[in-house]
Amino acid sequence: MYRAIACLLGMVFILPLTGGCGADLEYVLPVIAGQASILLHSVPISDAIRSGTLSDEQVAKLILIRDVRQYAGWEMGLNTTNNYTHFYDSRNSPIAYNISASHRYEFHPKKWEFPIVGVLPYVGFFDKAAAVRQFDALAADGYDVFMYEVDAYSTLDYLPNPIMSPMLERSDLSLIETGIHELLHSTVWHPSDTTFNESLATFVGRTGAVEYLAARYPDEPQRTQEAIEHYKDNSLYNAFIFELYGELEAFYAGDLSREEKIAGREAVYQAGRQRFTAECQPLMNSPQDFAWAAELPTNNAWMLANYRYNYDFETFEQVYQATGQVWRQAISVFRDAAHADDPNAYLRKWLSGVVGRVSPAAAGKAGKTRPTARQSPHNETERSNAGSDTSLEHTA
Repeated sequence: MYRAIACLLGMVFILPLTGGCGADLEYVLPVIAGQASILLHSVPISDAIRSGTLSDEQVAKLILIRDVRQYAGWEMGLNTTNNYTHFYDSRNSPIAYNISASHRYEFHPKKWEFPIVGVLPYVGFFDKAAAVRQFDALAADGYDVFMYEVDAYSTLDYLPNPIMSPMLERSDLSLIETGIHELLHSTVWHPSDTTFNESLATFVGRTGAVEYLAARYPDEPQRTQEAIEHYKDNSLYNAFIFELYGELEAFYAGDLSREEKIAGREAVYQAGRQRFTAECQPLMNSPQDFAWAAELPTNNAWMLANYRYNYDFETFEQVYQATGQVWRQAISVFRDAAHADDPNAYLRKWLSGVVGRVSPAAAGKAGKTRPTARQSPHNETERSNAGSDTSLEHTA
C-alpha cells in the first residue's frame, strides 16, 4: 500500500497513458484514479494462478509472459524491474482508450504536451465517456480522429506495469511481441520522439519474438516458421500502406484548396484499397487475415498511427547486425541514440562509423542463420502491433 501511494504521488508529474492536457485537473484526476485502481487491485502472478478464477488458457499465458519477461531480461538486456510481476483483472473491460487526430487536408497530427514523456501525438483516457467526449470535440473541430482500446502500455518504469487481463486474449505470438515491446519502452525512451520510440519497440518486439520461439521451442520449428510467415505478410501489407501514404502526401502537397483536398482524397484511398485486394493479398501466406484492409478508413489520423509504429526498420536491423546480433550491445547503441536530438540520424551516423570495422567474431556471428523478423522500412502497423487494441470502427 505504501509503495502504491508513493507511486501515485509521482503521477502528479507523469501520466501513464502517453499524454495529458497540461494542468487540467478535469483530465489529470480521473487518470490518477484509474491508475490507482490498477495498482491497488493488482495481485502477484503466483496468487492469480492459484486463485482458481482463471481458465487453463489464461494461466498458460500468464506463465508464458512471465517467461518472456525472464528471457527479455537475461537474453536481451531489457529492463524488467517494475514489469510483469503482478496481474490486473479488468473483468472483461478495456484498460483504457487512446485518441489521436490529424488535419483532414494534410498529414499534420494534433499534439499534447506533458512533463517527462514530452510532446506526443495521442492522449489516453481510462474513462470511455471522457474519451468519447474528446473524440467528438476533435471531430467537431474538423479533425480526422482515431480512437482505439488499449490492453497494454508502459509507464516508462516510473510505476509498476502489471499484466493486464485483456492481454491474455492475444495469440501467443502477439503476447510475446507485446511483452518485449513494452519492456523496450522501459529500457529506451526519447522524450517527444514517438516515431522513434514506437518503431524501435516494434522492431525489437517482432525480432525478439521470433528469436524467443526459436530458443524456447527448438523441437517445434513450425512455431518459428509460422511467426516468420506472419511477419512476411505484415511486410507486404505495410509496404502497401506506405506506398499509399506517399501517394496521399503527394496529393496533399498539390495546388488545391483545403476543401478540394478533403473532397478528393477519397479517390486516392479507394484506389489504394482496390490495389491492395488485387495485388497484395494474393501474395500473402494468410490473405484472409487482412480481409478488413479492403475497407480501411479514409482517415489521416489512422494513417499516421501506422507511420509512427513502423519507421526506419532497416536502420534498426543494420545496427543489430553490426553488433553481431548481440542484443545487449544493440540496446546500448539504441539507448545512446535516445539521448541524441535526432535518434535515427544518430544511428545512421553510428553505422557509417562501423561499416567495414565489424570484428571478425561479430561478423561471423551475424552471418549465422539466426531467425529474426527482418523487414523492410515501414513494415509494421499499429493495428498489427496492438492486435485487438486498435478498433477501426471508431474513426472520424
